Amino acid sequence: MQFQLTDEQRMIQQLAAQLADEEFADDAFTWEHEFPAANRDTLAEQGLLGIALPEAYGGGGYSVVEVLLAQEAVCRVCPDTAHVLSRASMGPPRVIAALGSDYLKERYLPRVCSGDLVMSVAISEAEAGSDAGAMETNATVDGDTVVIDGSKLWITKADVADAFLVYARFDDGNVGAVLVDKDAPGFSLGRGDENMAGHTQHELRMEGCEVPEENVLVYGGGESFKQLLVEFNVERCHNAMMSVGCGLNAFDKALDHARNRKQFDQPIADFQGVEWKFADMAMKLDAARLLIYRAAANAVDSAPSRLETSMAKVMGNEAGGFAVDEALQIHGATGYSKSSPLEYLYRWVRGWRIAGGTVEVQRNMIARDLKKHGLD
Repeated sequence: MQFQLTDEQRMIQQLAAQLADEEFADDAFTWEHEFPAANRDTLAEQGLLGIALPEAYGGGGYSVVEVLLAQEAVCRVCPDTAHVLSRASMGPPRVIAALGSDYLKERYLPRVCSGDLVMSVAISEAEAGSDAGAMETNATVDGDTVVIDGSKLWITKADVADAFLVYARFDDGNVGAVLVDKDAPGFSLGRGDENMAGHTQHELRMEGCEVPEENVLVYGGGESFKQLLVEFNVERCHNAMMSVGCGLNAFDKALDHARNRKQFDQPIADFQGVEWKFADMAMKLDAARLLIYRAAANAVDSAPSRLETSMAKVMGNEAGGFAVDEALQIHGATGYSKSSPLEYLYRWVRGWRIAGGTVEVQRNMIARDLKKHGLD
């Protein structure tokens, strides 16, 4: 059992931290309504975009662990840029690398790594949220064409995405996935709704949307949805680390504030009530971080564990939310101001408990696995 980073992992972590301090810090917390394209380009130039994608397609060839190390380091400075970094190695690009044909890998992955392509995943529907298997969007194979009909909701970065990994029900009744470019015939963006974090999420509309059959990632045989769900397990680590990263960002700001803010002739960091807040924040964040890295490390050479990734997501989501809330309290009225970064973190971190499978659904899955296999 090793808890120490390798020299290469530490190098990636340090590179990401240095880049964040030197390139992303000044504009951090200005991206609420804008995609940080300039930072995306900087990540690509430094080889941090797509670092877990295959080297043959322009990636770094590393594992999810290295992605999370870089994501955490950047998130402590600029969460929006950390989100871009992680999404380039997780989500649709990662699923294409794991399950896609050589054609799909060649078509999409090099452009993801170079920063020329943004991808989003489209799963949720009006009647299919946590119950993704209830989706009604359908895909019909007609010769060398796939025709898709349906709509998807709450799609992140849809306004800047060039392609979407769309989950749909195929002719055999099983759920599969297909790549849909934004200019595909019959595809359009629907209304956009601004969520609590200030991010606009869109509806995707597909009305007789036609894509080449070679754009199909997986379908048929009753195993396609299972394959997608197995690969999706590790996505919970991305979600959990965004929560923990936001929590660490808030923790760092609160610690600096408490050391310098004086009341009753002493720094507020010296009051026991505040000391206990920092102790609790640190314990929860570190426990969550360990669960995330364990789940990711165990997924390097085998399929990601549903139990481990679900545990990591719940702990990460709740630890991050707790830390941001406590950091805001330590700042007092300053933290409650709309001009405070903590206000943005507070709104954004709340959404991670819903996205990617709610913490309630994760607890259900944890309990089911425990009833079957116990706890090692």
